[in-house]
Amino acid sequence: MTAEYQVQKSGLAGSNWTTVAKGDQDKAREIYDRQLRLYSVGRFRIIDGEGNVVAEGKAAPLFSKN
Repeated sequence: MTAEYQVQKSGLAGSNWTTVAKGDQDKAREIYDRQLRLYSVGRFRIIDGEGNVVAEGKAAPLFSKN
């Protein structure tokens, strides 16, 4: 049986995490990468079946001041 992974999002403070998707590792990674590209604000992470943080990142602004 494949472990279920969760993709979670939070605001900039990172205190309240909300699960946005569940699935196998490949699907979770795909959704996580998409979230980082599509959102301009917030933090995202992947949690494995045992509750360990596998990846965590912050969304990049769509437009920079450069």
